[in-house]
Amino acid sequence: MNPGVQKLTVKQAIRLYLEHKLAEQSPTGIRTVMAGNQGNGGAEDLTCPFCDYRDRNDYQMLLHVELFHSENGDSPFAIKDEVEAARQAREEVRQETTTQAVESGRSTPSEVEFVQCPYHCGEQIPTHDLQFHTDFHIAEDMANNEVAVINMTNSFSTDISNAIRNHDQVLSQVQTPVKEKRWTTSLKDMFSPPRLKLMSSAPKVQIGDVRRLGKAELGPYANEKRMPSWLIRLLEDGAKVTVSNKIGQDGQLMKVEIISNETPNLVPVLARLSRVDKRVARAFYCNPFTRHVAKLPNEGGFCGYRNIQMLVSYIRDAKAPGHEHFDGKRLPSILKLQDMIEDAWDHGYNSAGRVETGGIRMTRKYIGTPEAQAFLLSLGISAEAAAFSAESKSQAYTAMMEAVCKHFDDGSESDNPDKVVITDKPPLFFQHQGHSMTVVGIELDVDYRANLVVFDPMYNPSKQLKNLALSNKLTFTSPTPERLMKAHRRDEKYLGRYKAFEMIKINGPV
Repeated sequence: MNPGVQKLTVKQAIRLYLEHKLAEQSPTGIRTVMAGNQGNGGAEDLTCPFCDYRDRNDYQMLLHVELFHSENGDSPFAIKDEVEAARQAREEVRQETTTQAVESGRSTPSEVEFVQCPYHCGEQIPTHDLQFHTDFHIAEDMANNEVAVINMTNSFSTDISNAIRNHDQVLSQVQTPVKEKRWTTSLKDMFSPPRLKLMSSAPKVQIGDVRRLGKAELGPYANEKRMPSWLIRLLEDGAKVTVSNKIGQDGQLMKVEIISNETPNLVPVLARLSRVDKRVARAFYCNPFTRHVAKLPNEGGFCGYRNIQMLVSYIRDAKAPGHEHFDGKRLPSILKLQDMIEDAWDHGYNSAGRVETGGIRMTRKYIGTPEAQAFLLSLGISAEAAAFSAESKSQAYTAMMEAVCKHFDDGSESDNPDKVVITDKPPLFFQHQGHSMTVVGIELDVDYRANLVVFDPMYNPSKQLKNLALSNKLTFTSPTPERLMKAHRRDEKYLGRYKAFEMIKINGPV
């Protein structure tokens, strides 16, 4: 090797390539991307010079620029066969959407356009959401490759997760005493909301006033009569179940069932990451019995059902009102939930949903807040729905965030000095246009910017987080907690794009 030639790492080579390309395309923008990495370890947010995307991690910014702003669409990060396949899939979906829209007469070709996810997750994504969807896949991959978790104890335990059995034990492990500045301001006081539109029970709607919804509300299969047989078989088979032997706290051998798309004990793990993240000033989390439930590979857009399953996991394991419907049982399947929602309509709960959707049994039509509320109310479970809409996106966002803050920080923890608080509060069913998630917490950073902490069924927890959750290791630390948390945070940049939100709040244990 020539001693006069410097050997570059892959990352350095990528950075030099991008510096050259960005200098050609946006001479002033290159300083925006590369600033914040000079002498501060990348602690400041980086801003893409071509769009409003922001990220604190320099490598993820490089990936974003190459994936979305590559010159002539030719990215060294992308496999060309996959890029071409994604382009062809996007064109096929566009043509199918246009044809169905014209034939149905219920929507215009310009109403909405869906594209196949280039990461092959099985989702068809509205074009205006594709960038964020792909960014979260990148965050998912980065978290999977992150070797940044350090166990702070030499002890080893074979006990089954304490969070499944004892809330107090989780609190004692996660909220270890540390010297922190006491937070004196209530989270709900950080927002001054406009007037909210609340629905405390099933809305009273005359059937004659209800219109049939289209692709914008029900997704790319809004006019589907029956989903493909292979998908029905996939949903009937469900997630893979494994049974292992573990030693319980009483020293007895016990069998533990692990369901591949369910992750218990994840709330305490995320709470721990909020604690070790120096930029987080205050955080509140829901009851730790809430499980993350992810979609199965290639199942598509059943996020509404998966979020209902997350609520049920809380109801069942926390012994909240209505738990008797689910005690000793696995979570109801998607096909079972479809039957239960149709049955709820038969009994008059949000029955306008049948007219709006044309029926959901054995279809891939999206469901949302009305269907989730109908399911809960039909079982005698209190379900308070709230809708947030305003003339401006900022007003809708502010109103929604104030309500979330009020839910988690209702003043009952005013004397708690801890930076991170795990409460007994139920999780929230949360929906915006085209997608739903489960809100399990809220963070406020040192700059008074808020993040929702969510379980998004569209993405699986990273291997790191899943391993921590299943092993009940809650005394770990991480030098880069923001990478592990990124797929679970929804900030103002993401949420501020929407002018309307809906939520469902259920009651906790009496």
